[in-house]
Amino acid sequence: MTGMRRFTGRTSVWPALAAAVLACVGFAPAAQGADTPPNPLDKPGWVLDRHDEFNGSLDPNLWVTHYLESRTPEWRSRARYGFRNGALVLRIDDDQPTYYAGDPMKVSSIQTGQRTGLHKTSPQDHTIPAVWKYAPKYGYFEIRGRTSARSGLHAAFWTVGKQDTATQNAEIDIMEHPGRTPRNFNFSLHKWSDPAVPEVNNSIGTGFDLAGGMHIYGLEWTPTQLKLYVDNKLTKTINASPAYASVFLLGIYENAGWTGTVDPKDPRPKEFVVDYFRAYHKA
Repeated sequence: MTGMRRFTGRTSVWPALAAAVLACVGFAPAAQGADTPPNPLDKPGWVLDRHDEFNGSLDPNLWVTHYLESRTPEWRSRARYGFRNGALVLRIDDDQPTYYAGDPMKVSSIQTGQRTGLHKTSPQDHTIPAVWKYAPKYGYFEIRGRTSARSGLHAAFWTVGKQDTATQNAEIDIMEHPGRTPRNFNFSLHKWSDPAVPEVNNSIGTGFDLAGGMHIYGLEWTPTQLKLYVDNKLTKTINASPAYASVFLLGIYENAGWTGTVDPKDPRPKEFVVDYFRAYHKA
């Protein structure tokens, strides 16, 4: 899992599959509950760096199962997750503790690295060792997943700078889905303390319900651009780019403070289902 593999076979599979998907999806609304098929593992022009297919376990060489742990007691930061039908299921449970004492937010997240004070101006509860299981700079990164569409909930596939210096903390929201907008998600670049990148916010209309089926969300990250792909189609480009290594996060959040009011009658668990995570660098 930690090595790099070059894929040369089946080079015609990816374009054929992409063409089939685009023929079905295009700009027209997809059918409620329709799944986009998974992509092949090999991607012409790219070399597979790391991946996890989530077939019943997490790769311990890739994932940390605590969300920004230095901010809060360790037991509050633990992810709730399981596996179903060959996919990771991140959950918000009834008996799950809130992330902070006296604050209603709950979160289940996994991430590819951590350090004390990671992300913005984090509060600090305790110090933790720096662990960098995977922190690339540039490449192509993809998940296939399904969110939940409810008020007060959001799910996200995102990055945060490794913060080797204080200003290396920009955030890329590849797919940040506020559950109150079933057919739209955020694709954003948040500069935080980084003077070298702009603040860019985009709401992406999909034509399908993000909670209604499995869809593919990809980021091509170059030295000058961030390109968003939805179901293998280039959908939006940001003409700016963080120039430093970043860690990747997959998470589901309830009561984060900006996603609306949670209906107390809305049953838990609430889920973010992810079929795979894949990361590539240019061949």
